[in-house]
Amino acid sequence: MATRSEATKNGLKPDLGLEEKARDGVVKTLATALADAHVLYIKLRKYHWNVTGPQFHSLHELFEEQYTSLATTIDEIAERIVQYGVSAPGSMAQFVAMARLKEDEAKGLEMDAHEMVEQIVADHEAVVRNLREDIERVGETYGDVGAEDFLTGLLQDHQKFAWMARAMIKGKNL
Repeated sequence: MATRSEATKNGLKPDLGLEEKARDGVVKTLATALADAHVLYIKLRKYHWNVTGPQFHSLHELFEEQYTSLATTIDEIAERIVQYGVSAPGSMAQFVAMARLKEDEAKGLEMDAHEMVEQIVADHEAVVRNLREDIERVGETYGDVGAEDFLTGLLQDHQKFAWMARAMIKGKNL
């Protein structure tokens, strides 16, 4: 068995200044964020495909803008996990099992545009709340300021997305 420094020299495990327990905790936190992003991505795709009503065009574009941005975010989170020397999860079953967000399959395609936007707002705001806890944990418990900064960027993106979606429904029904 190679020592930590030998393993690092051979490219087996990165030496990032974190103990294994801290690294594993950060990776678990990132994997959960990745799972949440996937669940939200799938909802946005579904809503993009199925939205109807007077604001079809603007909502169709809003959902597309958000899922396109999330696709980039998903890639960044997965690559961040791999930077810790761990494989990123990659199956829908894994994502659904790990995610804090839930699918809305029970509602099927019967959702109206207003419900879709309300659900997107609720999900982005839930992600923001969850990321606040994640940021505190990776900073204070695991001492990983890089992951803390990375998650802060994600939080800011979700705050903006929630605001944009919330503005679509403020004051009146769609």
